[in-house]
Amino acid sequence: MALPSRARHRYSYAEYLAYERDSALKHEYVDGEILAMVGGSLRHSALASRMTARLETGRKPGCVAFQSDMRLRVLATGRATYPDCSMVRGPIELDPADPSRTTIANPTLIVEVLSPSTEEDDRGGKWQDYQLIPSLHEYVLVSQSVPRIERYRRLVSGGWEYQDVREGTLQLDSGALLDLRTLYADLPE
Repeated sequence: MALPSRARHRYSYAEYLAYERDSALKHEYVDGEILAMVGGSLRHSALASRMTARLETGRKPGCVAFQSDMRLRVLATGRATYPDCSMVRGPIELDPADPSRTTIANPTLIVEVLSPSTEEDDRGGKWQDYQLIPSLHEYVLVSQSVPRIERYRRLVSGGWEYQDVREGTLQLDSGALLDLRTLYADLPE
């Protein structure tokens, strides 16, 4: 005889924000669930730090770069997440459902450093949700294991162009120039 399955509690976005405000850890909000974010490796942290530095130093006027403490929300699906890096070009639009005014809703660039535990979601459900952000122009995936940057860039037609860069440089539309040799040099294991 099969045991009855336990129904998962679905949290409202307001409950999530209250939980997040009082928590020492960061959590994502997906389909009514509050999901704890796992700490990253030394290599992950170093790559995310280098990416944020390059976004900041290479940004075009009118752009603001953010590191992983900035929460963003996909208004179309309700997903709230903390990408490794993000950028907004022009005025920052805040999530109207967040009374603390600490959640952006209009990133133009999102960067995720891939981890074994997050890669499937970064390429799958999260990417599907991110595509629903009207302001998003570039989505960048950074490999931890080998020098490799993948970029999805929104086309005027609404589709996405894909680039897979394994050596040399990648010029982001936000202004940052990513040199894979220097980005991956002397990374901790």
